[in-house]
Amino acid sequence: MRLRDELGPTLRLAVPLILMQLLSFAQPVIDTVMAGRHSDLTLASVALAAQIFAFIYLFMVGCALAMTAAISQANGRDDRAQIRSNFQQGIWMLAFLGVAATILTFIGAYVPAWLGSTPDIAREASRYLLTLAPGAGICIVGLAGRCFLEGMAYPRTTVIVQALLIPTNIVGNYVFLYGFGPIPALGVPGMALSTALCYAIFAAFVFTAIARNPRWRPYRPYQRFARPDMAAIRRYFSVGLPIALALVMETGLFTVVGLIVSRTNEINAAANQIALNYAGISFMVPLGLANALTIRCGNAYGKGDYHALRQRALGGMMVVAIIMVFMALIPLLFRQDIAALYSSNPDIIAIASSILLLVALFQIGDGMQVCTAGILRGIHDTRMPMVYAFIGYWLIGFPAALAGYYFLDIGVAGLWIGMVVGLSITAVLGVRRVLWQIRKR
Repeated sequence: MRLRDELGPTLRLAVPLILMQLLSFAQPVIDTVMAGRHSDLTLASVALAAQIFAFIYLFMVGCALAMTAAISQANGRDDRAQIRSNFQQGIWMLAFLGVAATILTFIGAYVPAWLGSTPDIAREASRYLLTLAPGAGICIVGLAGRCFLEGMAYPRTTVIVQALLIPTNIVGNYVFLYGFGPIPALGVPGMALSTALCYAIFAAFVFTAIARNPRWRPYRPYQRFARPDMAAIRRYFSVGLPIALALVMETGLFTVVGLIVSRTNEINAAANQIALNYAGISFMVPLGLANALTIRCGNAYGKGDYHALRQRALGGMMVVAIIMVFMALIPLLFRQDIAALYSSNPDIIAIASSILLLVALFQIGDGMQVCTAGILRGIHDTRMPMVYAFIGYWLIGFPAALAGYYFLDIGVAGLWIGMVVGLSITAVLGVRRVLWQIRKR
């Protein structure tokens, strides 16, 4: 196997997927910056509400990823009828999940008070979630269009739409936050309204693009729209639920670690947030690569071309490993410069720099675990990655993080050592699973 044979096709598909992830990541960053310029209360309220909604959204995205894999497999067989069926049943599944997301977001409005937030923050965060709730359902349904286009290895449409939504979101935030002309200043709920409108615009544009683009006419995606097929929807859930649970377990680990750090002092909390933010941005690269490997491996698996599956899985892991080694050099060599971009406080820079050393190690394990999960997702092997996530993050990673924090006496870095250990174990288990899967075929 020659690495360059896999490098080109993988990167051609991965680059727009990485751009999509970065653009999606940019929207909450913009919301945070604009909220901070409005007031400290707005910033705290929007940040808390966004964190609560993130758990709901990630769970639904995990379920939706089963649709991407199913469509890529059907595309590998050039089974147009199955592609249409997968798309339509995916819409039904995500419609049901959209209703659930709306209900959960309404319920989430009561969580800030349950968490013991200050009355002002709890009130404003609740107003944000209550305003966002109807848009949450639209957001989840819109994932069907994105999953169809990505499953068909044509993500450029979603990238273009998401790029156009960035200035739309900025304008919407400004208008509804501060008021403009006859539109009153709505404050925190105004930012939620802007986000909900962006969700609706994304869904409308993507579904319209699928309907009108001549490329998709032979697939007749909307023709003879079928009723819900509960057997097909159950198959989606059997693949998607383990993905969703694995995502929630990983996100939950970072959230719990953040809560532990927040109980110490503002310096530690700020330094930890810098490391988390940098790790989150850089994670978009392996996440886009993993999505590309889901599509390419799913396509080969659906076609029954197991030689191509082996080539793409092994080549993909090699590509990701090489890229992540180079990406690890950035925080290793420029950790103080990165920390200085976020803060001018020398104490924060010193602590953040020490954490960024661990982020360099963290990135390699994180890249490999998400890459192997993407490969396995493409062949509908999602239960074992969920088990590996539980073992790596919670049976080993979290206890190791607590041990590092409380017994090594190295502060926040001890928590990150535990997370590096957990992610590394998850990555090793994932690589073993991929190798086992491709050897038996």
